[in-house]
Amino acid sequence: MRFRPTSILSTILITILFSTNSHSLAQTNSELLTVQLSATAQITPTPQITIDWVNDGTGTAYTVYRRLSTTGIWGAPLVSLGGSATNYVDNTIAVGTAYEYKLIKSGSTTGYGYINTSIELPAVINKGIIILVVEDTYIGNIGFDNAIDQTISDIENDGWVVKRLNVNKNDAVTSVKTFILSIYNQNAGLTKAIYIIGHVPVPYSGLLNPDGHPDHLGAWPTDGYYADVNGTWTDNTVNDNTSAAQARNHNVPGDGKFDQTVIPLCELQIGRVDFANLSSFSETEEELLIKYLNKAHAYKTKEFDAAERALVDDNFTSYAEGFASSGYRNFSTMFTPSNVSNTVDLRTATNSGSYMWSYGCGAGSYTSCSGIGTTANFSSDSLQTIFAILFGSYFGDWDSNNNFLRSAIAQGQTLNSFWAGRPQWQVHHMALGENIGFSSLLTQNNTSNYFVSTLSAFSKWVHISLMGDPTVRMTYVFPPSNLVVTNNNNDAELSWTASPDTILGYNVYRLDANAFSYTKVNTNIVTGTTFTDNTLISGGLITYIVKAVNLKTTASGSYYNQSLGIRNSASFTVGVNEYTSHNLSVYPNPTTGKISIDLGGVKSNLTITLMNSLGQVISTQQHESTDFVSIDLNASKGIYFLQLEMTDGLVTKKIIKE
Repeated sequence: MRFRPTSILSTILITILFSTNSHSLAQTNSELLTVQLSATAQITPTPQITIDWVNDGTGTAYTVYRRLSTTGIWGAPLVSLGGSATNYVDNTIAVGTAYEYKLIKSGSTTGYGYINTSIELPAVINKGIIILVVEDTYIGNIGFDNAIDQTISDIENDGWVVKRLNVNKNDAVTSVKTFILSIYNQNAGLTKAIYIIGHVPVPYSGLLNPDGHPDHLGAWPTDGYYADVNGTWTDNTVNDNTSAAQARNHNVPGDGKFDQTVIPLCELQIGRVDFANLSSFSETEEELLIKYLNKAHAYKTKEFDAAERALVDDNFTSYAEGFASSGYRNFSTMFTPSNVSNTVDLRTATNSGSYMWSYGCGAGSYTSCSGIGTTANFSSDSLQTIFAILFGSYFGDWDSNNNFLRSAIAQGQTLNSFWAGRPQWQVHHMALGENIGFSSLLTQNNTSNYFVSTLSAFSKWVHISLMGDPTVRMTYVFPPSNLVVTNNNNDAELSWTASPDTILGYNVYRLDANAFSYTKVNTNIVTGTTFTDNTLISGGLITYIVKAVNLKTTASGSYYNQSLGIRNSASFTVGVNEYTSHNLSVYPNPTTGKISIDLGGVKSNLTITLMNSLGQVISTQQHESTDFVSIDLNASKGIYFLQLEMTDGLVTKKIIKE
């Protein structure tokens, strides 16, 4: 590669790229910049998590931080350990809670490691609303329409609610964003992601060249524009139509390309499947889209699987930035360091064997990565790697013709690819079941929570993008099948065919008519293949979803992993089956707080459950052999349901709190 420095940043990039490795040949800069973490967990006799790491012999101290995964600051260190340390034991943890750890290695080279850990982390019930943005060229073609319908079904069966938007490839990006915002604003608090399918208009923004090439300085493709719902994007200051070799990267006032090099803030996860202008492939754009969507369906339903291991093919070993640390740092938390290979060639190894994750970097062009391959190679490949992290010059600008990064997901079993090295990516949460869109959003918004680069650059730059379906998770369970839902006197009776996987059992979810969130209706995991729901509190068309579940153990701990659900619906008119021999009354109703429950002189054991209008339990109390109870309704104003379970029956009463 040859560079012509035109700015201070370009000069810095070149200096770093061509610096030599001052460390021993046994360890690359990528390894030295990384603390490779893994975790083991135990429940008895005391719940504890042990964080282990590879001690590379260059550290003088290791500093350990911890935070709850839902918080945004690290706070003070837990402990500082000596340079010979290889683990840290934490017994101040609770089962079912996620904890994130950061380790910093002090020494001649500072190293960074991150891991998200838990013991038996519960499954996420509601993942939110996802906006599916479909470019409309192939709508009406039966193969494409069927693939889109199957994709929507799969995503919803994984706990999302899909809102679809069709757009034209000739629409202005500002118009597309207006359409997206109109859907987002209907349910702003629930909307979490965007999934782009087809050549949806590509936003461009900034004056940047994160690959360091002066002839690549300009506006880069920026899907983060769609993912930012309230930031400011302008088109009046950047004025450069000479630096970039390709006119599409030129950026001048009023041309529809934005000024921002840094994303204001992404509120939504976003991923794109776009096979426009991939003429190296024999298939048409439509055929590639259909093939990808069918491939994603097959992986999510476990028609094919991947070996739980990873590889790093680092052709930039002497570069001080340690680009491949994005591989080492994340892969160890998924599979342990011993299951991460750095001695094999990416394409050779994944053509003959399966690696769930792979990282490859080398000198690049728009259509190639030295030591890895070319777009032409990909057009005839069938690589067995699900998640491909790639890095090299030029092809991070993914809207180019025959682009190498987009080509990676057009072939074989690969579902996601992204350009990682400038900046480093953080995908370690996926080891405990998060979808990849969670990780891309984390990376797009990262400034100082995680290591970005040895350079003071690239934080939140607009080029950070995810190729592929953002809802994809690392591992899935084989789903059950043939769900039947029967209305038996307004009780929902469910039966299904068992999953062929070795599982703990099943979870059952309900989606009420016109609802945007799922309600889990079983208290304990269902071990058989039937279930009765007698807790319905509203009528209409009710949808049930059944998911197979197992307890998955990874190098980050354990979590409850679920299959895609199977679903079916039935109509209900009353809600619950109100059968009782008691002359029961509940008063006053409406109430300002206190409620009396009179069983009409008949004594009975009584379980009182208070639920909100979504069927979520607020409180439960039990009384033995009683015929009268007075309780305080400790709840805000609104509509509630009081479920009264007696010896000989169950009744639900609608209560209004004023």
